Amino acid sequence: MKIGDFARKYGLNITTVRYYVDKALLTPERKNNQYIFNRSCMEDMEKILKYKEYRFSLEEIELLFFLEKTSKFRDETVLQIISQLLAQKKAELQREQQSVLKAIKKLDLEIENFSTMTPKESDEEDRNGLPFSFLPYLYCPKCKTPLRLESASIANNKLTKGELLCDCGYQAEINDGVILCEGHSESTPFKAFDNIRSVSAITEEFSNEYRILIDKTYLWMYHNLPESTQPQNILAGPFSFNFLLKYCQRFPDSATFIVVDPSLKRIAKLQSYMKEFDFQTVYIAGNMDAVPLREACADIYIDDFSATNCIFTYNRSKYRFIAPLLKKGCIIAGIFAEYNKAPKSLANFKEDHPDFLPEKMTFSHLKADMKSVGINLTERKEIGSTTGNEKHFQRHLPGEQISVLGYKAIKERKT
Repeated sequence: MKIGDFARKYGLNITTVRYYVDKALLTPERKNNQYIFNRSCMEDMEKILKYKEYRFSLEEIELLFFLEKTSKFRDETVLQIISQLLAQKKAELQREQQSVLKAIKKLDLEIENFSTMTPKESDEEDRNGLPFSFLPYLYCPKCKTPLRLESASIANNKLTKGELLCDCGYQAEINDGVILCEGHSESTPFKAFDNIRSVSAITEEFSNEYRILIDKTYLWMYHNLPESTQPQNILAGPFSFNFLLKYCQRFPDSATFIVVDPSLKRIAKLQSYMKEFDFQTVYIAGNMDAVPLREACADIYIDDFSATNCIFTYNRSKYRFIAPLLKKGCIIAGIFAEYNKAPKSLANFKEDHPDFLPEKMTFSHLKADMKSVGINLTERKEIGSTTGNEKHFQRHLPGEQISVLGYKAIKERKT
């Protein structure tokens, strides 16, 4: 039997079979420079599988094979050693069994607690609203002048409703504390993922391998943001993922988070998450070119897959609209997915966005977009790549690798 047939017979890959041969656990014959696996190999393979079922490590299996092959079970001392090894493994598994049973009992209690738990409901103090302190930052995106507030409603010292008007004809609305401007919609124009609940989406739609790379990149991004005890405006969006939810509590209490996204459903879900944190958060639903923010208002910009997802949706990173909102010296920390080794997966995204141009999905294009609006890349960090052994997200084709990188940039000139 050749190596491929032998591997299929036991549900293994060829690399694993070669590894067992290298370890001398399997001793096939060689004919015409090929391994030929005989009945003896099959018997040894079945023993390996049996010992693995007994939770023996590979090193322990090697010892058992050595004792058997050298003694042929004719040495009483060897038989005693093997018996002792089996008894020790049994005792080890029994101890593990007791530990597992205790863990199962605790898990039963946890399951019962979570199955009866209901989501926290907002009370009056948790009601959404726009902080009054943010009013000086609300400017017309067309003529760059302060907006006029009319028909305002107030609750818990926050604006819950109102109209934002400019003499040039620009208008936006405040509804339930969210600023609604041109381009807002119920659903998102970014169609690659189904779940708007970004916390659960990462478990439903991403592989564990890909999630770990994202978490490593988030940590790198956080460590590359400047520390400050002074009030800061931190801008994020559009199409942000989970960075703020994971790290917002590590920012000073004086920070104000500005979250921009075209989707009202996404904004509503982010509101429900962020209510748990004692921060001022401003939510703006609409297109980036219609956002009513004063120029140079942001101290930090978080690109949490925003550039990646904007390129998928609009074939550009949207930095031309973001850059004017950033102060000179503003630090940008971002995460970007590279698809150089995943051309078929990249082409798959055209099913969601027929106008998508796969050649735009490169970090060199993103770097050029930033440079054209006065943003210079200061550091690029390759965090790692997936192995391609599993499906990492909805449009990914198994076998293709995705690279995840972090980057840091600075706004250096006015645009």
